Amino acid sequence: MSTDPDLRTALDHLYETFSRHPLPEDTVVCDHCVPPELVRAARTGPLRSLGAEALEPYAWNHSTWGGEADFRHYLPRLLELLITEEMDGWFVGPILAGRAAAHWHDWPDDERDAVVAAVGLWWRETLGAYPRELDASHLLEIIGREFRLDPAPYLAAWEETAGEEAAARHVAALVRDWRGRVAGRDAWYAAVDAWLAGPAPARLLREGLAGARSPRAERELRAALDLWEEPRHRDLSVAPARLGGHE
Repeated sequence: MSTDPDLRTALDHLYETFSRHPLPEDTVVCDHCVPPELVRAARTGPLRSLGAEALEPYAWNHSTWGGEADFRHYLPRLLELLITEEMDGWFVGPILAGRAAAHWHDWPDDERDAVVAAVGLWWRETLGAYPRELDASHLLEIIGREFRLDPAPYLAAWEETAGEEAAARHVAALVRDWRGRVAGRDAWYAAVDAWLAGPAPARLLREGLAGARSPRAERELRAALDLWEEPRHRDLSVAPARLGGHE
């Protein structure tokens, strides 16, 4: 668990905000999908004591396990386990974000704001370490495609990490992998595409390269910088998108 006091504060606020959603006494679960012992494990003990082993079955079967009350009860712990990389981010991250975004237009403002604050700290935790189970480019997909959040503040936060090796290596991964993706038409994708064509990635790569602490990091950053400087890599047809924030 990170010792970052901002992360701890954001998570505490998330739990406090969603504490108005106790676990329903009666939860309908498809008994063909989930054995009773797994349901009991997810309903035993305080929420913050439940580990990934107890909650992953819920995440995998959330559509046949209870309803909105169960989801909002478990949400703070699910997010914490994703941020701390104790749960399978590849599978659970997009599902969790997609379900939240599909319903949170009916949620109170303080609940949406608490989730967005936690996502912001998830982003910062990601940029602060490399490698991560979900690198920054894949977390951007969750932020933009699933949560439907404007990527601009997250990209701006990335620009403030100049000289930090881990954040620069995430840039290198973005430069290396982004062109291999199927071009999206969503505004968030266009915004990231346009940012990638601008000056910020090269600056972050150069400043990260100047402070690289290992030959491997130096090779990654130098290769990404060479790739970024290829004209065809930056010859984009998209324009910067304007988004209006979280829905």
